[in-house]
Amino acid sequence: MCGRYLFDPLTGELDEYWKIIRNVAEKQKQYEADEIATGDVYPSNNVITLGANKNNEVVPGITRWGFEGFKKGQLFINARSESVEEKKTFSKHFRERRIVFPMNGFYEWNSDKKKFLFTGDNEVIYVAGFYRIHENVAESIIMTTEPNTAVSPIHDRMPLMVDKKDIDKWILDLDFAREYVKQDMNEFDNLKVKSA
Repeated sequence: MCGRYLFDPLTGELDEYWKIIRNVAEKQKQYEADEIATGDVYPSNNVITLGANKNNEVVPGITRWGFEGFKKGQLFINARSESVEEKKTFSKHFRERRIVFPMNGFYEWNSDKKKFLFTGDNEVIYVAGFYRIHENVAESIIMTTEPNTAVSPIHDRMPLMVDKKDIDKWILDLDFAREYVKQDMNEFDNLKVKSA
């Protein structure tokens, strides 16, 4: 289960997204720059995600990581890709509002509570998700799947990663997304891991 990730806005594409969002936030006076998470990102933080605008163009935006639950203080941060359309809380939003989370890497903990950082060959990796509008707030979820050989020695789940070339299809094409959630993550076996 992905419960934390790294977003360093001084890194290539992430810097571009950060600058776009910072300018939009300043114009709309909706968020201050320090209200958008950088560094280690935690559930309930305001985060940069990529999604479709009204013209079906993929653009950066701001969502809050986690769906408020039914009980006070409850927060759903992940959804299993294998059963996302079976869950009433998630199915409609998965079908209608898919996004990706750009990041430098994600953290997982082993059974001894030791923390590890997983990064890709490139500066940025992309993780599948979706969002909903709840009480005028865009709340987002990271999707998880069975781990590949890079992650399985550490944890029994991992984020559903999306290749950069597939971002638009993931966000805009439901049929593509439905097939994509069935894929294993062996394409991403080259993840680098280090103690964090």
